[in-house]
Amino acid sequence: MKLKVLPFALALGVICGIGLFVTHMLALYASYGTSWIALIQEVYPYYELTLGGAFLGALYCFIDGFIGGLIFAGLYNLFGFGCCCGRKKK
Repeated sequence: MKLKVLPFALALGVICGIGLFVTHMLALYASYGTSWIALIQEVYPYYELTLGGAFLGALYCFIDGFIGGLIFAGLYNLFGFGCCCGRKKK
């Protein structure tokens, strides 16, 4: 079975973006996960613990997840994982 590269990359990008957005909001309003946000601030330029920073961080994380999904699905398809012991479908 081959993965569809673009849908996989989009799904991973959305999951990553939403995950960072939720973590950011928890840090902003509940002071939970602030050490994680401090680590992310070192990686993403102009990312701050503000409401606007939540959207910027989600965008950054979406892009990272999308690129990671492209690489993962492409390599998965390239190496032929999940290919039922070499048998081809008719």
